[in-house]
Amino acid sequence: MASIFKQVFSERNLIVTSSTSLLYQTFNQLWRLWWSLYLVEIGAPIPIVGLLAMVQETSMILFQLPGGMLADRFGRKKVIMLGTGLRVAAPLIMILGRTWQQVAPGIILNAVSGLYLPALNAIIAESIPFDRRGAAYGAYRALTNSPQIFMPVVSGIYISRLGIVNGVRMGLILYEFAAITAFIARSIFLRETLIKNSIQESESEKYSSRETLSALRKSLTVSRTLLVMLLVATVSSFSMRMVTPFLAIYAVNVIGLDTIQWGLLQSIFSIISIPLFMLGGVISDRIGRVPAIILARSLTPTEYLGLLLTQNFTHLMFLFLLIGIGGGLGGGTIRGGGYMGGPSWQALIADIVPSENRGKVLGLMATIAGLISMPASVFGGYVWEELGPNMLLTIGSILGASIIPIMFLYLKDPRIRER
Repeated sequence: MASIFKQVFSERNLIVTSSTSLLYQTFNQLWRLWWSLYLVEIGAPIPIVGLLAMVQETSMILFQLPGGMLADRFGRKKVIMLGTGLRVAAPLIMILGRTWQQVAPGIILNAVSGLYLPALNAIIAESIPFDRRGAAYGAYRALTNSPQIFMPVVSGIYISRLGIVNGVRMGLILYEFAAITAFIARSIFLRETLIKNSIQESESEKYSSRETLSALRKSLTVSRTLLVMLLVATVSSFSMRMVTPFLAIYAVNVIGLDTIQWGLLQSIFSIISIPLFMLGGVISDRIGRVPAIILARSLTPTEYLGLLLTQNFTHLMFLFLLIGIGGGLGGGTIRGGGYMGGPSWQALIADIVPSENRGKVLGLMATIAGLISMPASVFGGYVWEELGPNMLLTIGSILGASIIPIMFLYLKDPRIRER
């Protein structure tokens, strides 16, 4: 294990991306976990919370594919710097806003900054050792997600002292300083990984956006596994986006947990899952990516069911231990969108897609899954208001479980891995 960490983090790009992502994750926990509660506190009704979540997701969706195309055309670093710059500007608007209408532009700008995610994923894939890709992704994710071990409970204590409104605003101020630091570090130390010769450059200039999309459709058609992954990502995305914006509200206002207890549950999940990232990555290198992904995704519905069936904090701690094991061995967090970002998932895409199209394919998959699941949070708000919060968790559980047989039947590891 130690040798893998040494091998992975001796590479300059991985040092830069991991350290800046680590910084983001640390201060992100001080406000993101409580954002939906904050919106309620500043006057947003539940349907508006769902609407704002949809607006945020829509902005991110619209820029995923262009971000991936730009990353493959102009290089990874330029797109990363553009997105990181937008991430510096967004918190300022959110800090100054005093009503949900005033913070909405900041939410949108923060989502638009996500255009750099395909470029970031591509530069990571092209900087890690090819022959130990799963383990390397595991090591990277274990390090960058390590603040999730202690920061949720820290933020729960912090919020209980300052209150939701003052605590979230102070968290945004600290997050702003983290964003500025990340921008400076990436601009100075990040190194481009996309290498094109003059023939490739001249050919790429001939491509229209329509021709590029046609090429991407062909690349998806070639691999049935990639199409299955797209289906899994789409259904998972809808389920998570329908429920996730309301989980903190459900925990605090319906179950009756305090912020310290809810933060502690997030930390329990991370304490179990993050140290297991490495083991999950090693397993995926040895026995394949697919078993790890299936394990993680099969446990997804248990969180919503657990919150629905028990309101006992001790029982919930055991539940989060269980899903933490699945998330760790599965190579990525189950909660908060791990279906598109876990090490085993990312490694499988890198195994299938050639480097020159990797940014486009990552962006295209995120765009398609996001567009289809775009109304999920609004639907979730409607279900909460009309049918009750318990029905919302029930529907989310059913959707999460529906993709399990599809993965068992059709998700396959490639015979030959791309470099």
